[in-house]
Amino acid sequence: MPDQSSPHPSQTYTTVQPPTSTRPTNTTNNTHPGALTSEATLDRLHIRELCESWPLYRDAAEWENYAAMFHPTAYITTSWTQGPLSHFIAASKKGFEQQAPHGPFPYILHRVNGQVVEVAGQRAVSKMKVTITCRILMDGVEMDNEAECRFFFLLSKRQSSEEGEARWGADYMTLLFDKDKFVPVVPGKTFRVPEEEVAQYPSGYRYLAWAESKFVLV
Repeated sequence: MPDQSSPHPSQTYTTVQPPTSTRPTNTTNNTHPGALTSEATLDRLHIRELCESWPLYRDAAEWENYAAMFHPTAYITTSWTQGPLSHFIAASKKGFEQQAPHGPFPYILHRVNGQVVEVAGQRAVSKMKVTITCRILMDGVEMDNEAECRFFFLLSKRQSSEEGEARWGADYMTLLFDKDKFVPVVPGKTFRVPEEEVAQYPSGYRYLAWAESKFVLV
């Protein structure tokens, strides 16, 4: 028998069409009449490649390449830390040193599932579908958390004091979680997650937030 105390998923996870008034009219995207012009296409392709570098550089600890994605004054927000670009890189380096089996910090990887880019002159927005995977040791049991989310990059094309020409770079990055799950890595292993504790966190990343609350992050 289904658990009558739990709400139907459709009551927690819903998709609502945004108001048509929020659709930008002064940007170029892949549906715009001018989308196929050389300059517009190159801008969007460059921005897409730039944003999709996040998992490749961050997950491999290629920090010089990672930093080059952003303008120096960029600000980054994630589920576990937020701050200027320099802070995020420093916190990530420290977190890598604390990964299991040496410490509590989870082994985090990112999988890019798709992206759209909107360009308006010297500014742009990238919306990127990402799956974040975290391997976490909970009471001796290896667990995998998978969170479906959307990354948002706000970018600008501006002159650098060190370079002769303007370049695209991210000024701000944040993300929105849609849903997540928490499962044992080894088949047959079990781990009880207290639903009464998990329920206090936002539905988009309730299991990840609960797991993060169990250990001290950098």
